[in-house]
Amino acid sequence: MTPADPATSPAAEALRLDAVLLARLEAVRDRELAARRAEVVRIAPEAETLVDRLTEYLDGGKLLRPRFAFHAAVAALGREPEDAELESLACIGTAIELVQAAALMHDDVIDHSDTRRGRPALHVAEAADHRAQGWAGSAEDFGAATAIVLGDLTLTWAEQLAATAGLTGSGRAEFEALRSEVMVGQYLDVLHQAGGFASPASAEEAALAVIRWKTVPYTTQRPVRIGAAGVGAPAAVVDGLDAWAVEIGTAFQLRDDLLSVAGDTDATGKPLGGDVTEGKRTVLLARTEEASDAAGRALLDRVVGDPDASPEDVAAVQRLMVDTGAVASVAAQVQEQSGRATAMLTGLPDLGETGRAGLQALADRATDVREFLDPRG
Repeated sequence: MTPADPATSPAAEALRLDAVLLARLEAVRDRELAARRAEVVRIAPEAETLVDRLTEYLDGGKLLRPRFAFHAAVAALGREPEDAELESLACIGTAIELVQAAALMHDDVIDHSDTRRGRPALHVAEAADHRAQGWAGSAEDFGAATAIVLGDLTLTWAEQLAATAGLTGSGRAEFEALRSEVMVGQYLDVLHQAGGFASPASAEEAALAVIRWKTVPYTTQRPVRIGAAGVGAPAAVVDGLDAWAVEIGTAFQLRDDLLSVAGDTDATGKPLGGDVTEGKRTVLLARTEEASDAAGRALLDRVVGDPDASPEDVAAVQRLMVDTGAVASVAAQVQEQSGRATAMLTGLPDLGETGRAGLQALADRATDVREFLDPRG
């Protein structure tokens, strides 16, 4: 690696190291996919399409999770990682990305989502291929089955790659916790959508609990803990970063909920209003229900969760979310949590400034809600 220029600012140095990580992540991904391709072709030539699909699926990802892990490690080390440390971080980061890919493949089947990152969702693309090939049986069933199988296979490969990353002790336990928490969180999401998540005191608390266990652990909390613990950071440093990561992870998902109903489809790659027709029980929806009058609640009862809802009805729900102040309220909460997290990160002792700057840059990007703070213009 190129030695750092002492005159370089922490933010500029963090940006340079980010580029170093991205190059190593690409190398690890390409190496692993090549190995998996050889493995499946040995079983049957037709199985090569599974690796093709996974390769396409990974293309275009923002790589937030490995970046959170990496910059937490840089912060804990107080220096640029050595090559062996970089390799380990790239391997575990790629493994986390594989866990995410598997979860999204399954999530799109569960939610009946048609698109992902601006492209047809995996199960939709596979159903289209089934029809184009003129194969027997239901194209939709084939698409769903392929997404489930490839998701399972991707989880298997994530575990195998993590085993090569050199994680031991607490670092390994963090990766195991990440996988369990995101899957239980997914179940809580499904349960809440069905009306069966009754232990929280309110709909909003239930939605926050889903965020806490479905999104936070594998987006920010566990990656940050894996990065710091993996380079031997003391427990106090890991725990300080943990508290910061929970704030940022929660704010990240609240922002994502806003993007799903009031964002830019070209930027998000997801259909606008998808959370409405899927019936996602988000904090945004809970606040809209709370602030609505009888007519508004009747609209929500009729439209939310109806996959055949008209574009006009979906647009009416979106306007209601704005007009009740729910969008502005959630945006304000994201901004508040982001500000609180910034103060926390600034006050954490025993962190290198380059890593601190890298984490702050990631947090700023993941929690930017300026477009929602005054939605009525």
